[in-house]
Order: sequence, then structure tokens, then C-alpha cells
Amino acid sequence: MIGLTLGFYFAARFVKVTFMIFALFFGLIVVVDLIELSRQAGQIKDAAFSDMLTVSLLRAPSFAENVLPFAVMFGGATTLIILNRKLELVVARASGVSVWQFLFPLVLAAMLLGLTASLVYNPLSINGHIASSAFEAKIFGSVKGGFSNTSKNSWVRLGQKNGDVVIRAKVSQNGGELLTAVSTYQFNSQGEVIERIDAEKARFVETKSGDSHYLLENAVRHRPGERSEPKDKVTLPVNISLVQLQADQADIANVSIWEIDDQILQAKSSNKSPLPFSTRYHALLSQPLLFVAMVLLAATVSLRFARFGINSKAILGGILAGFVLYVLSKLVITFGSNGLVPASLAAWTPAIVASLIGVTVLLYQEDG
Repeated sequence: MIGLTLGFYFAARFVKVTFMIFALFFGLIVVVDLIELSRQAGQIKDAAFSDMLTVSLLRAPSFAENVLPFAVMFGGATTLIILNRKLELVVARASGVSVWQFLFPLVLAAMLLGLTASLVYNPLSINGHIASSAFEAKIFGSVKGGFSNTSKNSWVRLGQKNGDVVIRAKVSQNGGELLTAVSTYQFNSQGEVIERIDAEKARFVETKSGDSHYLLENAVRHRPGERSEPKDKVTLPVNISLVQLQADQADIANVSIWEIDDQILQAKSSNKSPLPFSTRYHALLSQPLLFVAMVLLAATVSLRFARFGINSKAILGGILAGFVLYVLSKLVITFGSNGLVPASLAAWTPAIVASLIGVTVLLYQEDG
């Protein structure tokens, strides 16, 4: 049986290497996001580099969350390769420690990392992403129309009494309650554009009588055949409540495990499907098992190197297996969100199947 000291040593090496790999991914994400943000803010004279760096640092954790499984897999493979090259695993094997015994500390550490990622890291990254919106609003607050028409902009189509209005904003906060760098396009009942309004900010207002509207500040109104008309404030009536707006604009990726129950109730009260939130809940719960599966897959391609030499094809196969597992898990979760399969089945199946495959391959390799 592996001792506590040796087990802690293996687990500590694994956690250290995993954090180093994750830090490398995190730094790369910050640099790429900062370059993209600088490009978008290039047309703004008052854009401060410190604000752009703050935005990148605050929202990088939410982007980096997607590479956590790969950091665990690469961390597991790298740790086992290093231990093998230093003959530490060979000595452990010679002393009677089986592969399952020295893999147990890594599996336990991966499970704890998964729990921490779901219960602690995910809520913190979401809060950081939300906080970054305030700095984004500060950077893009002076933009009135003309900003790039990219998918990063927030779009919403709302009903009015005599037609619809499409609202585009560079930054959306609080589920669409606060908008920055706004352009609105109003349509009549025949679907023709009758007015466009560009504004620096827009705030959703719900009166006691039940009426709702957006209050646009520092706006410029454009109508076909007429000259542009600057306005300090413009009221834009909409037929939607604040609860319905927030439910419609809720980003599933920005809902932590502690808030999913409230989002499910809000979705039901707004006659929306709660399946995406239920699937998200089970996906977060299954993350520890997904990390364990990544460690087992890494072990299948890194335990035999000391005896048979480094096999680049085996390493590539392990990386490909981890990538396929990640893609399949996202694909099945999409099925669960659309109601094609039960939410719990969609979230847990990839991790369970991958774990069983890893155990089977290790049994074949080590026990024949």
C-alpha cells in the first residue's frame, strides 16, 4: 500500500505541474484578449491601457475555464513522464506499489481540483466577467454608433405596440438592464425601418403601472428624409418586463452553480425552457469525474515510457482522445440543453464512459 508521504508527493507534483500549465494557458489568453481589445478600442482617444488590461485580467478566468480539463490532462501526463524519467515510478513499482496505488493520489487530486473548479473557481470567474463589463462600458462609453458589427455585440429584439425594435449594444450589464454604446432600429408593422437612435447609454425602466421603456442618454435620432436630431434623453417604450428581459438575456455560461436554481425558477416563470440551466448544473457537478477521466487517459499514454521509450504517436493519441472527449461532452450537453436527451444523462455520460475506457486500457496494459 502506498504511504501517505509518497502519495502526497505524487499529488503535490501533479497539482504543481497542472497549475504551471494552466498559468501558461491563462497568460496566453490574457495577451490575445488584450490585443483584440486594443484593436477594438483603437478608434477611441481616451481609452486607457490600464482599463483594457483590467478588462482582460477580469474576464480571462471565464475563458480559461474551458482549458481546465486540458491543463489537468497535460499535467497528469507530464507528471507521470517526469516521474518515469527520474525512475521514481520504477522504484515505487519495485517496492510493490501497483499502478492503481500511485495513480490514486493523482485521481484524488484531480477530483478535488474539479470540485474547486465547480464550486469556487466558476463563481469567481463569473463575477470577474461581470465586473469587466463596467470597465468595458468605461472604454466604449463614448462610442455612438459606427462601432464594428461583430458577434461580440449584444443584440435583442423587443416588441412595441406598432412594431418591433432591435437594440444593439457594445456592452450589456445586469441582463440587459444597462447598455453602453447603443444603436436602436425601430420597425413599423410592415417591417420597414422608421427610425434609428444612437446613444451612449441606455437604462431599462419599469414603472409602477407596469409599463416599461429604455431611457437613452446622449442620443442622436435619425429618421429617413430628415436631419439628425441630438437629444439629451429619449424614451423607447418596450413590451417586456425586467424579469422577462433578464430571463431572455441570461447567458448560461455566466450562471454559477449557486444561482442555477433561481435561474430555473425565473425561466419557468417567463415560460422559457429550464433545460439549459439543468444541463449546466449537472455539467458542473460532473466536472470532478471529467478531470479524473482526463488523468486516466493521460496515464494510458505515459506509464510505459521508461520501459519502451518515448512514443510520440502515443502522446498524440492521448491528446487527441482528450480533445475528442471534450468536444463530445460539449456536443452531448447541447443535446441535453435542447431536450434531445435527459440533462443528467447528457452531462454525466461522457465522463463516465471516458473513465471506464481509461480503466480498461490500464488494466490491459498493466495486468494483461
